[in-house]
Amino acid sequence: MSKRRFLGRLHSISHQKNIEVQVNIIEYKDEGIGYSYSPALDLIGYGSTQHEAGKSWEVVLEEYFKYTVNKKTLTKDLRNRGWIVRKGSKQFKPPALSWLLQNNNDLKEMYNKYDLQKTSKPIKVPLAYT
Repeated sequence: MSKRRFLGRLHSISHQKNIEVQVNIIEYKDEGIGYSYSPALDLIGYGSTQHEAGKSWEVVLEEYFKYTVNKKTLTKDLRNRGWIVRKGSKQFKPPALSWLLQNNNDLKEMYNKYDLQKTSKPIKVPLAYT
């Protein structure tokens, strides 16, 4: 399976500053549909191929950033998902996959049910309103 680079970009806010963070992406197929899932963000994309699923995930990620930045809830939401966010130092650290497996029942079920491929992808987290 080819490696793809997922970049969540926020196009609607001018002069937006971002910080790059690595997140795990889990890819799998179920009944002929491809899925790309990020447990650290609990975001999923899907399509008839894995490539389409990855593109769908990018759209979902961008919409997630638009929504949380506009509502000024990005930092709070990331912390609720287990992220460590240090506002003063502008550090964002996603939860470890082992922590997510212990705390996310859907992810546990996914690991037990599907043949998964895990990769680590860089994303750009917007710094506005964090």
